[in-house]
Amino acid sequence: MPSNKSGYGSIPPPPPSIDEEKPESHELEPQSQGDGAHHDREIQVERASRFLFMLTILAVTAFGAFTTGDFVSDKGTNLTMSSSTKQHRNVLLERHFDKREMFFDHQAVDHLDPSNKRVYPQRFYKISKYWKGPGHPILVILGGEGSLDPHMLYPYVRKGLAKEFHAFVLSPEHRFYGKSQPVRDPTNEELVQFLSPDQALLDAVYLIQSTRESIGCSLDKSSKAYCPVITFGGSYPGFLSAMLRFRFPDVVDISYASSAPLELYAQTVAADAYFDKVSEVAEIASSGCAAAVRDTLYAAREELLANYTSVKDAARATGLCTHKFPAYIQNIVEFVSETITYLVPAVFADFNMAYYPPGPKTALERACLIFKDSSHSPLTRISNFYDLRGEVEYGFDKKPKCFDLSFELPSGPNARIRSADNSGSGGGFTGEIWEFQCCKDLIIRASCSEKSMFLPQPFQYAWLSDHCHQRFEGVTMTPFRMVSEWGFNDLSHASRILFTNGLRDGWSTSSILQNINPNIAIINFPNGAHHSDLGSKWPRWDDTDDIVQGHKEAIVILRQWLDDLKADNITSSR
Repeated sequence: MPSNKSGYGSIPPPPPSIDEEKPESHELEPQSQGDGAHHDREIQVERASRFLFMLTILAVTAFGAFTTGDFVSDKGTNLTMSSSTKQHRNVLLERHFDKREMFFDHQAVDHLDPSNKRVYPQRFYKISKYWKGPGHPILVILGGEGSLDPHMLYPYVRKGLAKEFHAFVLSPEHRFYGKSQPVRDPTNEELVQFLSPDQALLDAVYLIQSTRESIGCSLDKSSKAYCPVITFGGSYPGFLSAMLRFRFPDVVDISYASSAPLELYAQTVAADAYFDKVSEVAEIASSGCAAAVRDTLYAAREELLANYTSVKDAARATGLCTHKFPAYIQNIVEFVSETITYLVPAVFADFNMAYYPPGPKTALERACLIFKDSSHSPLTRISNFYDLRGEVEYGFDKKPKCFDLSFELPSGPNARIRSADNSGSGGGFTGEIWEFQCCKDLIIRASCSEKSMFLPQPFQYAWLSDHCHQRFEGVTMTPFRMVSEWGFNDLSHASRILFTNGLRDGWSTSSILQNINPNIAIINFPNGAHHSDLGSKWPRWDDTDDIVQGHKEAIVILRQWLDDLKADNITSSR
């Protein structure tokens, strides 16, 4: 890890044990905001020296400063066990509670302000049935930009790897998604203060350390009871997984980062790269697709601009519902911009990410056939494309009379179909929260070039800044903050991070594809899509050979790193 990059100057006090007084829950009364003093404190904390941070982490690890918080079941039952109070039930080790909703009841609302004692219940899930006790690993599956429903992700990890390594599995939900709400009805000021990758990383650190102690693991790495932690994530959680190892190496021992777009968040990848790749993969999937999509979109735009003056008539012609049509779209130029120029590439982005295993049943190949069907007019092809979107994304069993565009609209003031994420923010509150993240820290430079199969759409920081100001008044876009403060554009000193990538994934253009140093590992899957190695099914009969082989290779790499870690810890204890 680069020694000249700053971390946190101090770690906030840990959650209290059950023998200590429980702080008042934030849910009773929202906290009022100060006059900007917290922002100054946050800057001071964030820019404190890496040296002081490392001393603090070492002290925490050595003296066990992280204490056990309260764990609460989905029924509200108190599931606390303090490491010094053995008579309490340790439900974290009871199989009956595997894959059941639980809450870490003492998660800090604000890790960056030690004076803020407010806490919130963070939802998580666990599996203990494969665990063989202290000394064995803890696998942490990180949640991301969505609710953890119905429960846990990545069966390859929670089933395959957990059984392989006799591991305990922990899966926390990301703050402000699902039921993990640090504050209710957050203001923009509260989102700025409490919603950031920084806060999410520290959520994971506290939950990990509290879980370690709760299940009897030592925090002393030289102890036989030390439980190494491996974090897992795909896409944005893949980035978080890598950053946990990169920034907190004394807490997280190994990271598995699938389709982790580090170069995207470092703002170093070309803006055109993503949709150029999506177009390239569509052509590989179905020969002639790129030209058919391009020709259809240009023809549809020309017909709409030439022959339509009514937005509702244009909506009907392209299969969109008029009764819930977004009111802000007032003219045909704006209609084309939102529904043709922006939304078609965003839907293709989803189809690209899901293009595994490749084949005619995938949404991507079916979409290509729709656009290649010359028996239909360009506007009818667009309509059929949106029908496919409704079936695939929203589970419409029967073809509806029209596609409800409001499904694609985030909540909140001044919401638009075109959002801060050109690959699609999604609808509702979840879409609003994700768009906030894309307006503040996770700036997504993605544009459509003349080379792509879509209508040209340049990326402009100025447009994004103006849009985000209208959506979240008072929020400042900080595209270079994380890479400047954390230094993840230089991985020359990183270790024990496994980067995996599907080479048919558009986001592979911003992921780590080549070895940077001998202490990290790369597995690339020629047939893989967006974190398809982690997948929603495992085992599956139709896995491609590269994924099957990659799963085996990953086990070898992780086992070697665990063995190396054990050997290093034994040596350091002598």
